[in-house]
Amino acid sequence: MTEKISDASGHSSQLLSTTKLLRLVSLMFVGLSVVFIYSFDGRQVGGSMTWKDGNTFISAGSDPTMLIWAVLSIALFVVLMVRKPSTVAEGIPSRKRRIMAVVIDLWFSALALVSIMSPVPLWIEAARTGHFSWYFQRNYSVNTDILSELLVPLGWALVILYFAFPLMRGRQTLGCFIMRLRVAPPFGDEGSFTLKAALMRTYYAFIGLVTLTLLTRNRERDDQGRTWYDRKTNCTVVLVNDD
Repeated sequence: MTEKISDASGHSSQLLSTTKLLRLVSLMFVGLSVVFIYSFDGRQVGGSMTWKDGNTFISAGSDPTMLIWAVLSIALFVVLMVRKPSTVAEGIPSRKRRIMAVVIDLWFSALALVSIMSPVPLWIEAARTGHFSWYFQRNYSVNTDILSELLVPLGWALVILYFAFPLMRGRQTLGCFIMRLRVAPPFGDEGSFTLKAALMRTYYAFIGLVTLTLLTRNRERDDQGRTWYDRKTNCTVVLVNDD
């Protein structure tokens, strides 16, 4: 009987150590992305299209390093979608912790999507010119530019999916995992969100974060630490103990 208890304790410690290691790797992975971006010496990652004085300016760029980072970011996201988070709550997370989780998620999701989608306009331009380059710039538009423009609504849809899909799976986004947060659904402390509930939660959280007129309301939290959009979607954000 003693041996079984010892084995169970050792297995639990190993699992906890794995969680700590994964959190450390995730944090380093996000940090390296910042280093990569600022090491490009002004080179562009992604595409842009501007109009000024009747002229069109179009540019797009990428880098092999960011493509590798994008592939690894997908792998990390898949791991988090497979890994079941702890349901042991140890208190109400601070406002700073929640803000930091959002900052990580916005940076990670935006950079991952840009890195994944940035080769598309490069391939389109290569098909048009017969020459592939990691960067191009021109001051005129062509018919194939409409294909690149379609990436904008697709990108927004994928950003929404990045936040909504983990809720539907009962999992954590990268920011929530690193900061040890878990969003409990409206109908209990455990389980997953329905598609409608996940989309509503994502929508109201986004409105609460970007609407300046709601900053005062965002500071108001109840005794459970819930913001106005937490209460609007009947959700609770808890600090989990998985160390």
